Amino acid sequence: MPNRLIPALLSLGFAAFLAVPAARAEPAAACPADAEQTLFDMETAIRQGTQTDPAPIVDLAEWGIETCPDRPDVQAIASTLMSAALGTSADPGTVERYLTLLLTAVRQNDYAWNTKQKPSMLKQADGSMQNYFGYNAATGALLNSAIPYLIKLGNAGRLHKAISGEPYASCPFADHGDFRLQQEADLWDRTVKTRLDHPGFSWAENRLTALHTACPAHKTDLDYALARLYGQEVERLTRWDHNYNENMYFGSGGWNWTNPSLPAQVFDDAQMKAQKAELDAIARPLAEKARRYIDGYLIMPPGVMRDLDDDRYHKVKVWEKAVQRLDAPAE
Repeated sequence: MPNRLIPALLSLGFAAFLAVPAARAEPAAACPADAEQTLFDMETAIRQGTQTDPAPIVDLAEWGIETCPDRPDVQAIASTLMSAALGTSADPGTVERYLTLLLTAVRQNDYAWNTKQKPSMLKQADGSMQNYFGYNAATGALLNSAIPYLIKLGNAGRLHKAISGEPYASCPFADHGDFRLQQEADLWDRTVKTRLDHPGFSWAENRLTALHTACPAHKTDLDYALARLYGQEVERLTRWDHNYNENMYFGSGGWNWTNPSLPAQVFDDAQMKAQKAELDAIARPLAEKARRYIDGYLIMPPGVMRDLDDDRYHKVKVWEKAVQRLDAPAE
């Protein structure tokens, strides 16, 4: 069991600590003052290898999630504990429950976090007190555990509601910051870019569109993320380059067509037209979806000026041109 728990924690990028865990107190009606330290001691025990049973880990994390929803560092440590527990079960229903707890902890950390709050001071194995940076820990739990396990669970045939397309009752990200949301969107992009046939593409689509509906405060970031999801694929499918290749050995050359979505081949005009028709047919449904988000990103409210030096603006303009290529009459 410890060979599953410890790597799960190390994958989040934290340093290893050694300490003896404090005994878990009975759940209290109010969040106790030492809740952060109690959960941190459990995290330390996992790193030490003295805690190998996932049941008390999950129990303590769930207690923290339910009892201390407005204590961001409690939620962050709870998300780390749930990250460690994820790999201990092969039962899809159990993994789904653990994922729900992890995502709840990350959401509550986001809502409770604020810029004026000082980091918690937690006792380490050597008795020293050190700052604990919970926002980074919870972000790591989301990116390094929750998203990969959502995909893993989906590949096993069980789709968690977070990526099912089901509407969200509320936005999982607080209005006051967009860093964590952007990091998740970037992770989905790295996962599914150029992989239209990957099931993760539709799950990324489900997640980002559900967020777009539930998170009006993050509209610009999600317009960009969805414009990228669809637009960069349209741009790849519709970009044809006409090149002249010189044959240095025989003193001859010729023109050929290439497309970045196809293997490195050359096409004469007739072959190019046939291939273009096939790729355009794939690109059109994506382009129709992309239009809304491209317009949403580019069209500014009255009186608001766009920063034309914004790198994202120039990328969206490229995707806009790719979508427009499909509107051009066939030659």
